[in-house]
Formats: sequence, C-alpha cells, structure tokens
Amino acid sequence: MRRLQHILAAESALAELLARRQRESKVEERVRRALPAMLASRVTVVDARTAELVLAASSGAAAALLRQRVPELRLALAHDGWEFTGIRVRVQARSAVKEAPNITPKQIDAVSAATLRRLAASLDEGELSAAVKRLASGHSSRSSRVDEALEGVKNEDREQ
Repeated sequence: MRRLQHILAAESALAELLARRQRESKVEERVRRALPAMLASRVTVVDARTAELVLAASSGAAAALLRQRVPELRLALAHDGWEFTGIRVRVQARSAVKEAPNITPKQIDAVSAATLRRLAASLDEGELSAAVKRLASGHSSRSSRVDEALEGVKNEDREQ
C-alpha cells in the first residue's frame, strides 16, 4: 500500500500544498525555538512563501511581544538560512464559541470535617471556633454519620 505522502506528491496541486506546509513547519519550528516558551506557544506561521514572513499571534499582547522580538527573530532565521526581508505580525481571531470552564468546587471530606468539628468543640467560644465550625459545615450531611461513628474515639495524636 502506498503512503499518503507519496500519493499527495504525485498530484501536482497537492504536491505544491504539501511542499508549502513542510516549509512553513520548518520555519515555525525555528521561530518557536528562537522565542520564549510561553510566547512560542501562541505563535504560528501563516505564510512563508514570499520574502516577507507572516506570523499570527493568538492575542494582541502576544503580537506586541512578538513585534518587539522581530529583529532577533530575523537574525535567528537568517542564521539557519531562512532569508526574509521582513516579518509581519497579525493577531489571529479567536473562535466565538467559548468552552465552559471546568470549575470543581473545593470540597472537604467527611473525616476532615469530623476532625474540624472536634477541634471547634475543644476551642473556647469565639471567632476562631466559629470559623472552624463554618469550615466543617461545608461538608454534606454524610459527615454527621462519620461524627456518630467516631463518637467516643479519642484522638491520640500527641502533636495536637
């Protein structure tokens, strides 16, 4: 069975597209090596066919930082044999669809809640005791069953 790359290379229109993509991939790899990692991850090569290299940044801030690094970027590319008369930076428009953030509420397990309730009971009534009780009450009703199961169990941890 023939490899996909051989099939694409056999068709002239697809071979040109494949050659362009390979060139842009090599230029993009060199651009990313020349930039700090956080900036490099936000930059892609749009067009490397002409004498002017066109780069896309994922935000306006990334584009501004990239524009400041254009002279050193041109030198790095020239060092590897990539001669460009200029580098143009564009901001790539983001998709209008936003993903829902994955927010996981902070939770406290039953054993920790029971420990906090015991601690609150051992403290004098005051702001600290009230704060510890509020923290322990953040657990579900399941924690009351743990409290009942631990009723009469003495904490033998000597560090407390």
